[in-house]
Formats: sequence, C-alpha cells, structure tokens
Amino acid sequence: MQPTEHVSGIITTNTVNTKHSDSPPVPPRNALKLLARTELESRLASGLEGQVVLIQAPAGYGKTELMARLFHTSERRGRQALWFSLASEDRAEAVERRIAASLGADAAEPDWLDAFCRTQNGLIEFYFDDAERMRDPSLLSWLLDRLPDRVRIVIAGRRVPDLPLSRLRMRGLLAELTARHLQFSRGEIRQLLGAWLTQDELERLRETLGGWPALNRLALIELEQGAKGLERTALIEGQSRVYREFLHEEIFRYLDDMELSVLKAVEGIDEFTLKIASALAGLPYDYGTLRKIERLSPLIETEEQNAGWFRLSPVVASALETLHAGESNEARKERHIHAARLFAENGNLAKSVLHASIAGEYDLAVRIIEQAGGVELFLRAGYTVLRGIIRAVPHAVVLKTPSLRLCRAVMLAKTGQIREARAVLDALLEDTRTGQIPASEQWVGMLRHIDSLSEVYEDRAMDLAGITWLREEADGERKENTWRLGWIYNHLTICYTRMGELDEASATAERGLALYQEERSTYPQAFMLIHLGFVNMLANNLQTALGYLDEAFKIIHAQYWNDANLLAIANVPLAGIRYRQGRVKEAGALMQRDVPIMENGEGWVDFYVEAYAVLARTRLADSGLFAAQEVLESGAQLAHSRDLPRLRQSLSVLRVELQTFAGAFEAAEMTTQNWPSLGNAADWPTHREWWDATLAISRLRLRQGAPSEAFALLEPLAEAVRKAGRAEHLIRIDLLLAEAHAHAGDDDAAVAALSEAAALALPSGQIQHYRDEGRAFAETMRKLVRRVGLSRLGTTTSQYLAAVVVPEARRIPNGGLLSRREAEVLSLLAEGLPNKAIARRLNVGEPTVKFHLKNLFAKLGVSRRSLAVSVARQSGLLAQDPPSGAYSASM
Repeated sequence: MQPTEHVSGIITTNTVNTKHSDSPPVPPRNALKLLARTELESRLASGLEGQVVLIQAPAGYGKTELMARLFHTSERRGRQALWFSLASEDRAEAVERRIAASLGADAAEPDWLDAFCRTQNGLIEFYFDDAERMRDPSLLSWLLDRLPDRVRIVIAGRRVPDLPLSRLRMRGLLAELTARHLQFSRGEIRQLLGAWLTQDELERLRETLGGWPALNRLALIELEQGAKGLERTALIEGQSRVYREFLHEEIFRYLDDMELSVLKAVEGIDEFTLKIASALAGLPYDYGTLRKIERLSPLIETEEQNAGWFRLSPVVASALETLHAGESNEARKERHIHAARLFAENGNLAKSVLHASIAGEYDLAVRIIEQAGGVELFLRAGYTVLRGIIRAVPHAVVLKTPSLRLCRAVMLAKTGQIREARAVLDALLEDTRTGQIPASEQWVGMLRHIDSLSEVYEDRAMDLAGITWLREEADGERKENTWRLGWIYNHLTICYTRMGELDEASATAERGLALYQEERSTYPQAFMLIHLGFVNMLANNLQTALGYLDEAFKIIHAQYWNDANLLAIANVPLAGIRYRQGRVKEAGALMQRDVPIMENGEGWVDFYVEAYAVLARTRLADSGLFAAQEVLESGAQLAHSRDLPRLRQSLSVLRVELQTFAGAFEAAEMTTQNWPSLGNAADWPTHREWWDATLAISRLRLRQGAPSEAFALLEPLAEAVRKAGRAEHLIRIDLLLAEAHAHAGDDDAAVAALSEAAALALPSGQIQHYRDEGRAFAETMRKLVRRVGLSRLGTTTSQYLAAVVVPEARRIPNGGLLSRREAEVLSLLAEGLPNKAIARRLNVGEPTVKFHLKNLFAKLGVSRRSLAVSVARQSGLLAQDPPSGAYSASM
C-alpha cells in the first residue's frame, strides 16, 4: 500500500484493490475504446459534484470504462481517487480498514472518516465497481449514512444492493445512470457501424439490439471479419450466435431464479403488464416483485406506444428461446392459455383471443369473443386488432362462428374487398332470417350496424330514405345504448355529408363524438374527429377543421400508429386544407403516399373524391395533364372494381376541370358528352356532382370565349349554393362570375363577385382556387384592378389579391400587385419625398418617376399622393423596407 503523498497541497491519486492490497491496482483495461462519449462523461462528472452517483446496468454497457475515464482525470482535477473492484468474499470491516490505511487514517478511531476529511483541503473520490458481487452492503450503507462533505462516491454494478437512497434523492445529492443513459444513441450506432450497413439496416439493427454497447461492438467485430449472407442477416435481426453466447455467458447465468422465471414466463408474449408478468411467473404481485421485474430493464423494455406495458427486448427474446428448448408443447400451450385468461381478466380481450388462438384453444377464443360482445369488441379496438384475430384463427373456425364471420365481413370491407364483404354479410342476414343463427337483439343490432357500415363503402342507401330510417333508429334507441347511438350518428354524418347538408353533418358528428367519448372508445372517436375535420373543410371553416384533425392525430399517433389506413383517411382533409391554402407540394406528397393505401383498403366516395382531386391537381401543376389523368385512371379503376358510379361521375367532372385548366378544350367537350343534362338536378347522384359539373362547364365556356353562356349557368348556381351555405363552392363560382362580368364590361358586378370570394377565402388563407384558374383569369383580374383601382376594391379584396398573386416562397408586403419600380416609388413616396428627390434616390429621370406615379395612381384608384400612401397602407401593399429585386412585375 502506497502512503498518501502531498505535493503542493494536492493529494496524489492512489487506488485500492480489495483482493490484492500489496500492489496499487488500476481500473480494468478495456481494449474496445471505440467511441468518444464526452457527453456521457460530462454527465457523470456533473453527477459526482452532487456527491453520489449510482450506475446500474447489465454487463456490456460500459460502466467500468466510463468510471475509469473519470478516475484517471482525478489528479488533474486536484482530487484523491480510490478504486475498489469488489468481490463476493469482501467484508465491510476489511474494506473499511483498507480505505483508512490508504488514506493514512486509523479505522479504530470513532468517526475516523469525518475526522480525516476535516484535515484535508481537497475532495476524495471513491469508485466502487462490481457492486453486485458484494454480499455485505453495510460498508456502502455506512458511507452513505455518514457522507462527509469532502467525499464523492460512484457505485456501479449490474445490480446494486438495496441502499438508503430516498434521503439522498430528496436532498438532491444523488444522480442515477441506468442502461437508458449508457446505451448508444442513434448517431453513435451510425458512427460505429455506418461504414458497414445501409440506413435501413442500421435502423433494423437499432430496433433489435437497442443501444446495448457490447452487442453493437460484437456486430462491428463480425462485420469487420467479413460476415456475409445469412450471417449478416442474423446480425441485423438479432439472431447471431455471438449475441446468444454473450447473453447466456454474461447475463442469464447471473440472474437469480426469480428473475429467470419472469423472463421464461413472458417469452412468446408480445406485450405484458408487470401484473401479468408476475402472474405468469407464479409470483406474488407485491412491491418486491414489481421492483425486481422493473430492474430487469433493458432485458424488458417499455412499450413506447402503450403506457404501463412492456415487452422483451427482441435480441433477448431470440436468445431466450433456447432456454425453452426442453419445454413441451403442452407446457407452452398452457402458458398461452394462462396468458389468455389473464388478459381476459384484465379487460384486454383482443390479446386474450390472440393467445387462446396461439395455444390452439379456438373454443376458448370464440367464447371470449362472444362474451365480450362479438364484433363490437373489435370495432372498438380498431382494424389492426380485428385483422390479427381473423388471421390467427383458422378459416374453418371462422366459418363455423357467426361473430367471426361478421368480423371477417368487416375486415374484407376495410381492405377494399367490398363485393366479397357484401356476399358474407348477405349470407349472414339470410342465415339469421331462416333461423340458422339465433336472432338475439344484440346479434340483430350488430348485423344492422355492419350492414349500414357496408352501405357506406358501397355508397348506397345514403339518400333521404336512408337518412329517414337512421333518424327513426336513433329516435327509437334507448339513450343508455351509447355505442349503438354513436354508430347511428356516425353513419348519419356520412349521409348528411354526401347530401351536402353540412350543418346537420357537423351537429350529428358532435353528438356521435360525445357518445364515443362517454364509451371511452378511442378508435371511433378518431373517426368522428376526422369526419368533423372533413365537414368543416367543406364548410370553409378551415381553422376549426384543423383543430379537430389535430385531436384525431393525437389519438392515432398514441394508440393506432400502426394503422396506416386510418392515418391515410385522416390525411385526406388535411391535404385538402393544405392545398386550398396554397401548400401544394405538401398536399401532393401526403396524397402521393396515402392514395395507394386507401385504394387497397378502407375509404368511401367523398373521401376518395377529395383525395384524387388533390393528387390530380398537384400532378397537373408539377408534371402536366398526362400525369394528372393517370391519377384519374387509377380512380376510375377503383370505381369499377368497387362498383361506385358516383365516384366515376365525380372523376369525370374533375377530368373536365383539369382539361380546361390545361387548355385541352376539345377533349373537355368530348368528356362532357356522356353526362346527364345540367337542367335537371335529379339526374345527378347528389347536388355536389351537379354543382361541380355546372362549374366545370361554366369554366370551359369562359375559356372558349363564351362568357354569356357561362354567366347563364353561374348566376343561378351561385344562388343555389348560397342558399345551401356551401362557401367552398361559392368561392370558385364567384371567381368565375368576376371573370364573366369583367369580360362583359360590368366592373361593379365583377368587383362585387371578387369581393365576396375574397371575404370567404382570406380569413382561412384559401389562395389556391384563384391560382388554379390560370393566366387568362389572372390577366382579366389585372385589367379589372387597373380599370377600377384598389380603392374601390376595399381592404379585404386588396389583401386577398396580394396573397394570391405571389407564390408562397416569394410573398412580400405588396403581394406582386406592383412592379418592382412602382413599389420603390411608393416606398419613397411614403417617406414624403418630392419627385426630384425620388428620381435622385432611384438614379432615374424625373419624367420616369412621373410615369410610374401615373401607373401607381391608376392601380390604387387615387389621384393624390397622400391618398396613394393611405390606400396602400390599408391594402397591405406598402413595404417598410423593400429589398432590391424582391418585387414581382406580374400586375
């Protein structure tokens, strides 16, 4: 043992090994110092300043390496450091005597450590490694109880003995580092393995290994040695021999019987609570058991998307399979039956059915389904649960079980197999009618529910007669039947939306949402919020719509993050809003991803129409008419395969719109030849298709140079949509009316129509309808502004024009209504400069300034300089500091 040595008042570093006190030990050498982890080292140093640091993690998390790096800096930091690698034979008294001898103190003296510390100027750091080996934790308890101010302690181990820590936590003296802090980050994994693996392989490896440093290092060694083919795949999937050997040699062999029993019990169980884990392992559900299970982290991981639930680490689950090598099929079956019953007792019936199916106990699975309310259970739980059940249960069992047949009909409908779903449902209806299936009230109610749901997908029985029937059902239903009332209001919402009765649709959706909230059924809540977002979008209430959609996305991301179809449906109104607000690329990207998902899954006509419209319009802007028509062809194929004539008609109307935008007038005329007559609304599926078609033909006539024909169609159409409260349609009608009136020379009527469109569009930032109308329309509006002046348009209309003319990325205060030079002249005019001074500032002649002022006054509709500045300010056209070259010359 080296004596303590003082040099210039600084205590030099000593180390103590409890097993070999005759030689000065150092921390164990680590040959794999692959990454600089300065942030983690700083975290440890900062924690040490508090006084005590507890590091607890399994083998292979770099505990010793991390401590050693700080230990080796102690002399530079002016501190004395003592290192202890603990062993199972160590006793507290012996270690205490060695600490005292190392410090040059007498352990026989009472309170010797306090007395020694009072004689020192610097701090003393104790590093205790392998704390789990120490069978007698009283030494550590003694240190923590006394804890002199000049002492700093780091305790590390795979498992730390029970110590009195609460007092230290409350005083802010304790810092704790766990596997979560020590694991490699995504960036560190990329730094370590990025040269060997693709980005997708890195992500998959991170999912299977987590950030376990030792396992990632083993992967690096194997890759450096040339692992290829199946060996490489095994490394990425967490099934490599090197992982298994490490886990068995360094982890499993050090677990006690209780810990090992828990891991064996949950092997093959995808998700579990601590209560279920303890029950599966046959352990009491008490504080000691829960604490021990929690300390198995990171062998078990928290389920990020489901609070209070856990799962086995994928790589640990793979290695654990070998521990069950001797388990009989009967024993494995019993484990899953036990799990099924536990899940049922805890109310998680979907998981209960899955584990009963895994065990081959299909009778048990069916009983659980029937007792839980049949298909309604899975409608509450969501589509992914429903799909998992149907896939887990053999088809022959499904066909023998009425409720599973009904579940299958729902699954077929939600995967786009509408005709197959109808065939299954009709067979169930017939079997119920003939008495082959008992016609209980609950069963008949479920059949009606799913029949109505299928009619939504089939786009039928959703007319006035269907609405009347649903209203009568709602009026006759008992108020305590909140679930059944909820789905009636759900379907009524879709019917009202289809018929264009948006106020009724919104009110009904609110009632349905309230009922589902009372039911605490989050899956249908998400749908009702999506409906409310969609209806409010159509009603021109974009901010309200975004609020509902935000609530829907919170539910989806928290609980149904793996339901791609539900997310795609929610993105339809979001994309519609983004498109209307001019965020075209964002809207197109959403629908580019989500339309194919909906084509192979769930959707109904109104949502399909909106999705295809957004995608086709963005394609037209990006790639031209041919690319846009490819989108429409895809939609037509869907309409044919699902027998949706209304979708086919809507896509035909959309085709005429796009052809007109692209200048393909003859093609547009040909498209309209097979349409019903515009003179009779009853010939069209709903008012919406009739209105859209009338609007499309009006636009075509305007572009063909027949404004009077367009006006004859637009004027009565505007009155009809005003009466129906369809502001979404009225904006587009008003824009075309403004163009028609302007062509006819009726500037007052043109200004009135443009002003109404601006008042409806500006509050929610709807600028894309204006832009979609193209150059000919924009030029007509420019000429109108030049003739009447901005002063006659009013503030709202001026601001609307300022918003729509310049693309989002180039938007500036004057909105592109002024040329660059006119904007500069206006800015200097606002400073009060005379013409001569403006000419000098702009380095142009005074006649040139007068020329620009004349144009400026004409556009603003004024005759005096002070009025020009006033109108420009009110219209939002006056830049405070106009940057050179920033203005558009588009007006």
